Amino acid sequence: MTLKLNILLLLALAFQARRVCGKEAAIPGDDNSNKDSPASELVADEPKHGVSLPAFAPFSVPKAVFWEQFSDGLEPRWKRSQAIKDGEDEARYSGEWAVEEASELLGIAGDNMLVVKSEARHHAISALLDRPFDPAQHGLVFQYEVKLQNNLNCGGAYAKLLTAPLSGEFSDATPYTLMFGPDKCGDSKVHLIYRHRNPVTGEYTQHHLKQPPTPPTDRLTHLYTLAVHTNNSFSVSIDGSEQRAGSLLEDFEPPVNPPKEIDDPNDKKPLDWEDEEKIPDPDAVKPDDWDEDAPPMVPDEDAVMPKGWLENEPLMVEDPKAEKPSDWDDDEDGDWTAPMVPNPRCAETDGCGPWKRPLKRNPDHKGKWTPPLIDNPRYTGEWAPRRIANPEYFEDLEPYKLEKIGGIGFELWTMQSGISFNNIYLGDSIDDAAQIAKNVWEPKHEAEIAVRDALNPKPPKVEKSKASELLELVNIRLADIAFSIGGFYGALQRDGVVVALRDERSGAIASAMAVGGLCWLVWNLLAFVRLFSGSATPAQTPSRTTTTKDTSADSDSNTAAEAASTSARADAGGSGVAVKRKGAKSDKS
Repeated sequence: MTLKLNILLLLALAFQARRVCGKEAAIPGDDNSNKDSPASELVADEPKHGVSLPAFAPFSVPKAVFWEQFSDGLEPRWKRSQAIKDGEDEARYSGEWAVEEASELLGIAGDNMLVVKSEARHHAISALLDRPFDPAQHGLVFQYEVKLQNNLNCGGAYAKLLTAPLSGEFSDATPYTLMFGPDKCGDSKVHLIYRHRNPVTGEYTQHHLKQPPTPPTDRLTHLYTLAVHTNNSFSVSIDGSEQRAGSLLEDFEPPVNPPKEIDDPNDKKPLDWEDEEKIPDPDAVKPDDWDEDAPPMVPDEDAVMPKGWLENEPLMVEDPKAEKPSDWDDDEDGDWTAPMVPNPRCAETDGCGPWKRPLKRNPDHKGKWTPPLIDNPRYTGEWAPRRIANPEYFEDLEPYKLEKIGGIGFELWTMQSGISFNNIYLGDSIDDAAQIAKNVWEPKHEAEIAVRDALNPKPPKVEKSKASELLELVNIRLADIAFSIGGFYGALQRDGVVVALRDERSGAIASAMAVGGLCWLVWNLLAFVRLFSGSATPAQTPSRTTTTKDTSADSDSNTAAEAASTSARADAGGSGVAVKRKGAKSDKS
């Protein structure tokens, strides 16, 4: 009873504190808490965004090996793949392409780009270089823009630098020198793969960048830049910021140069080789009292059927309120019987039907016996094949000397349309790539951000004082505590104290108990201070000018007063103890 009264007292204190601190705080997660908050809506009519867009102006890069702004359209430079599926007459790449302005977040008026138009299709398109490009001369710089107008859930936006000479229709089987660009389907990463020829076997191996960077997948135009230098170093940048750098020799998997030695594929482990360090003890014998058939669970023989259990009552009975339908025909539909419902008597007692003893763990259950393990006396060690010289070993310390490049292609599978490419540069000049970024990409990117912000204005920020923020946090916490105490009290009445404490997870009960305990401690300290404050007051010192007789009289008077005070305090203290014990006894009863 005392526990329930304490909990009700704490609950009342919590609600009183909330009333004093301020108005009702909105509980987090309440659907009505944001009912009147303004919602950002996309403006469908883009010309209404009010942003003045710069007009497209061609940008010249005289020394570029390849430079494309799509100002002349698609053909004749770009060619759609006409490859046929293996063993069929159907086109392998049915995805459509177009050259057009951006339909989402247009940043430059009149700026055309190469756009994927089909969803859930294979796409392939390529363009030839005027002459093959050799990265072995001065390195390689490849840069292009990607705009995901419909975002990207599953698809590729990477480019392939095709190996010269080119022949046949462009497809996934067309040899490429290097693949670079974003891809997302499950994992999201920026691919960087280069193919290297083994001079011993003549076979090509794909080498993948370790720990590739993660690409942005919003609807803005982003700039991807790859630089491969003649010292075997490389760098990958996104929007002019370097995201990954390293060495062609060290940061790719598998490594360019194979190991000097390999395991001998013809070496076999001898038949008498013992590589098991532990073996079952052959001399071990299963104990006589080991019962492998003993079940893991057995009926509890100490269990007793509850007194309220109704063995003769069925669990289900016919619904007494059910009535035979008026259109029921016994000849056609058969004899009508009322539907079965749970027996209401079973809900009012401990249970119904045949009672079975509950199961408990079988102390005699040991499971299947196995002999203990001992050291293998014939243990030879862990076997490994012998090492031999790698017949395919070579050492190439200049992997930057990639295969010559004859074209650029996009060979993609995507679930989204609207993937767009523009301002494609291939050459060997970092300065040219930087000038393109500064004069072509940056103005477009800034205009797109302005359009995006105009179409999606941010709600004005409401300034809150520190006091109001603190008051709001206090109100929310008090609401949580009150709600938790109410739930705890309900569980206490319904399920008992053990279940209620077990299910309490928010910590509000502990907080409330701690506050209550602290208040109780402070109150008791104040009571003790007031009780003993009289004894702490020093007695007045007699005047030195009085006579000895007067001093003695005063001393006797003071002694009598102190004795009376001490007796009064003793009586009060004894009375207080008696009252307290009486109250404790009353609570216990």
